Amino acid sequence: MGDYPRRRRNEPSIGSINQNEGWWLAKQPVLSPAHEYPYGLIDIRALNGYSSRVRRKFLTKISSLGWEEAVRNREASHYSLVGIMLHMIGNEEWILNFVIPGRPSTERKKHLPEEFAGFDGVEALLAEVEAKTELYLGSVDARELARSVKFTLSSGTVFDMTVEECLFQTFTEQLYHMGEMIALFWQDDVEPPRMQWFYNRESLSLSV
Repeated sequence: MGDYPRRRRNEPSIGSINQNEGWWLAKQPVLSPAHEYPYGLIDIRALNGYSSRVRRKFLTKISSLGWEEAVRNREASHYSLVGIMLHMIGNEEWILNFVIPGRPSTERKKHLPEEFAGFDGVEALLAEVEAKTELYLGSVDARELARSVKFTLSSGTVFDMTVEECLFQTFTEQLYHMGEMIALFWQDDVEPPRMQWFYNRESLSLSV
């Protein structure tokens, strides 16, 4: 019968419910706007931790290629491997420091490879952004996650999203571009870092 709950004999079917039968719907389990999941399901903090660990592995791999090779124009979304990495870092910075607090994106500074002399500056930027993210995630609660914010794209398109959705958006943004970098590594016969979850769980991240 699938995963649907069985009705008791005297309970109406969903199709027969009307305004006077809302009592049945009220008894059904629903997710709150903040997605207060039961214990045991993976949450935003776990996803962020995974993303951070894998992103650092990718930066280490990029660094092993040397600066000139890493900033070479590959006609990718942000041209070079360093450009893609800076976009990933900048996206997290933008969502955490501008979208969620409601600051205008016009104040945002985009990071470009030509502004950096080498990998030390990129690593310092990553450490700064991740420290702010960790500080925020350490204090966030269900009410904050459910708060509605305006998510405005560079095209001017505006989405009404919860804070939790914004945090999930920055996580998925990392995944898109990790996949892009994997393809670029393969083009040059470079083995990409392992990005699968089972290689990057927090309990294993220091030993794998």
